[in-house]
Amino acid sequence: TKTKGKPEVTNYYISDTLNEENMIDIVVALEKESNHPLASAILDKFEPKNKLAIEVENQIGKGLIGDYNENTYRIGKPTSFEAVSDDYTRLNKEWASEGNTVVYVSENEKVIGLIALMDIPSEHAKATIDYFKKCGIHTTLITGDSEMTGQAVGKQLGVDQVIANVMPEDKSNIINEQKETYGITAMVGDGINDAPALVKADVGIAMGEGTDVAVDVSDLVLMKNDLSKLVKAHEISLKMNRVIWQNIIFSMVVVAFLITVSLVGLTDIAISVIVHEGSTLVVILNGLRLLKSK
Repeated sequence: TKTKGKPEVTNYYISDTLNEENMIDIVVALEKESNHPLASAILDKFEPKNKLAIEVENQIGKGLIGDYNENTYRIGKPTSFEAVSDDYTRLNKEWASEGNTVVYVSENEKVIGLIALMDIPSEHAKATIDYFKKCGIHTTLITGDSEMTGQAVGKQLGVDQVIANVMPEDKSNIINEQKETYGITAMVGDGINDAPALVKADVGIAMGEGTDVAVDVSDLVLMKNDLSKLVKAHEISLKMNRVIWQNIIFSMVVVAFLITVSLVGLTDIAISVIVHEGSTLVVILNGLRLLKSK
């Protein structure tokens, strides 16, 4: 959501004890069954020597899983694996500290490789976050990436809080916590995993190029993946709020004035009607000012 949505593979490592070409064929076969942006980046990076037909299952929280030659292969986030060797842990920390998103590749749950990907923050993301911070709005980055990756990206963007290593099912709980702590909460998301959190938020905002589920459950959709449009939407909503209150206060003052002058006999019914209808026109014209907001 906060990036350009076009990640690239920046580094990878496959165990020296394995045939790298065979492993790349398996990785490509698994990733081609996914519509995740990271999968697209991996497919752009690697050219398979042989096209394999592997039945793939996408398990939430675990990643992509498929069987080939009586072995089970899985591609998933580092925290979903146990008993990882020090070499892979070291590379993961090194690459994640640079802002990369790292995924592990395993054979029968033994990690045999890892891939680092990076997506540069959207040119509008930092400006959007700066705007909301100036408005006194608390900003939080909720990500499934590792703590180091999340903190690195959060530092670039200047967000107030980073919550990393978040499982899809935990996002809605985090939104509830944010609502209890900070009050009215808006959530921006674009993936199928974001849908429950978008529903929980007071205002769910989906990116137009996100998944259909995220778009369907959201209150607001940014038709272009441009976070600056969110700033514009907020500015328009603030202006609309001001105009509404101006119209309410003006109408009440006019009504109170007409009641007062009528009670003391300073006007007749005809003049009161003209003043009242004139005030209605003023209210309409004041509301029409919102049409200038583009």
